[in-house]
Amino acid sequence: MNCCKADRNSQTNVLMLGLGDAGKTQLLYSWSNHKFIETTPTIAFNVETIYHQNQRIAIWDIGGQVMIRKYWHHYFQNMKAIFFVIDSTQRDFKFIQEAKSVLLNLLNNQILAKVPFLILFNKTDLNNSFTDEEILEEFYLSFDQEQISAQYAHQVKVMRSSALQRDYIEEILSWVMEVTKQKNRK
Repeated sequence: MNCCKADRNSQTNVLMLGLGDAGKTQLLYSWSNHKFIETTPTIAFNVETIYHQNQRIAIWDIGGQVMIRKYWHHYFQNMKAIFFVIDSTQRDFKFIQEAKSVLLNLLNNQILAKVPFLILFNKTDLNNSFTDEEILEEFYLSFDQEQISAQYAHQVKVMRSSALQRDYIEEILSWVMEVTKQKNRK
């Protein structure tokens, strides 16, 4: 099986969003370059194409700073899935409230209705990252996909990730392919 051949006419577009310094760009480059790369804050966007299951997945990483978030809606069109990345080491109350607010605004956005969401709690390789129980308590998010999807008009999954250790990449990319296949069948 050739990892890099794909149907040139088919591409799955995924939008990666989250607050600034969540580790979105590091995740993107870790997945596309197969190694951890130090990055600087994204001022506009980065896009990388990853081949998985003989399919092309274009992941659009958009900066998460407040001044950039007002432009996010320009990228919503033609996206097959949304990755929302949260820094799982950031325990500041104000940060948690802001992350919840931004996520809820996206989940309730009519333009994104029925677009699958993958909520990634990143930086799980660090000792002070949220536990599953803390994620449920602080963000009201369950790792039970059916339970969380029932709350919103989306298919929603919550997972952990680490750009440094490249944890869960296979499961993340397989999830994207599965939900987009399901969506195309409907």
